[in-house]
Amino acid sequence: MQPDPTQDPTGGDEPEALADGPRFLPPLHGGLPILDPDEAYVEDGEGFEPDEEFDEFDVDDEPRTVLITGACSDVGRKLRTAWEDVYDLILLDADPGEEDGDVFKVDLTAFDEEWTTHFHGVDTVVHLAAEPDEDATLADLVRPDLDVLANVLNASALAAVERIVFASSNQVMSGLRQRPPELISTDLPPNPAGVYGAIKLAAERFGRSLAHAFDVTFVAVRLGTVQPGANRPESLKDDWDRKLWLSNGDLVRLFDAAVEAEIEDRLFLVVNGVSRNQGALWDLTDAAEVLGYLPEDDAFAPRHQAEALDERHSH
Repeated sequence: MQPDPTQDPTGGDEPEALADGPRFLPPLHGGLPILDPDEAYVEDGEGFEPDEEFDEFDVDDEPRTVLITGACSDVGRKLRTAWEDVYDLILLDADPGEEDGDVFKVDLTAFDEEWTTHFHGVDTVVHLAAEPDEDATLADLVRPDLDVLANVLNASALAAVERIVFASSNQVMSGLRQRPPELISTDLPPNPAGVYGAIKLAAERFGRSLAHAFDVTFVAVRLGTVQPGANRPESLKDDWDRKLWLSNGDLVRLFDAAVEAEIEDRLFLVVNGVSRNQGALWDLTDAAEVLGYLPEDDAFAPRHQAEALDERHSH
């Protein structure tokens, strides 16, 4: 004879401790009891509020993990100095120096699953690795620019990286130097004067394809003139280069914005990267409105001339 599940199997009265609370009767055919979500089964004398408790744990408080290729380049070193206490940095370079103990030596020209493991868990890749010589031949650019870029893009996609910030170049528009328009924007047709700029343009287009294929945000920054070291504007040879100048401070501000900006409606973005130089030849509208980049330095500012004069007299 099967027991009646609606009857108390003990045959006695309900225990006093359970008299005021809900009773979980087992289902007829076994299994877990079905709970009514409207019933207040859990009571906490301490006033436990799960929403409030979990609000205190915010994953956004965790530092972003940023991987930098070309970490021992001039730009790479400047970003490392600025970010060492801001992000969890993963640093890659083809030829790190003896003082670069925190930099992994990798050959990005050849795709290798061993170095791709560095991309796992990365939020943002800042891709700087490339041939820095703007007068390099096509043969000199194929491996360090095209091959490396393709491998970095593939590794980023496989690791589900959220964002790639690519160091492009103003050389994409260098053909306008002789007859510049009133304003050089990223909406103008590309106009490279040489193979270096053409390679950078190709890299931007590869990034655009990757962004739409893998839902990765790709930000191409067409960097202006960044000189090694102190990067003082007085050493620039003419007004064209001064209008292209990107100070060390603005360099960091630009990459800060490219890494941190919330870009919800665009997977692919190209911006000019120069300082706030007198003449405003290079349009910074998208850099300001989309990324929030607000440059502070001006190559033509009198203070730079005064500082240079003070340095000469101090020697």
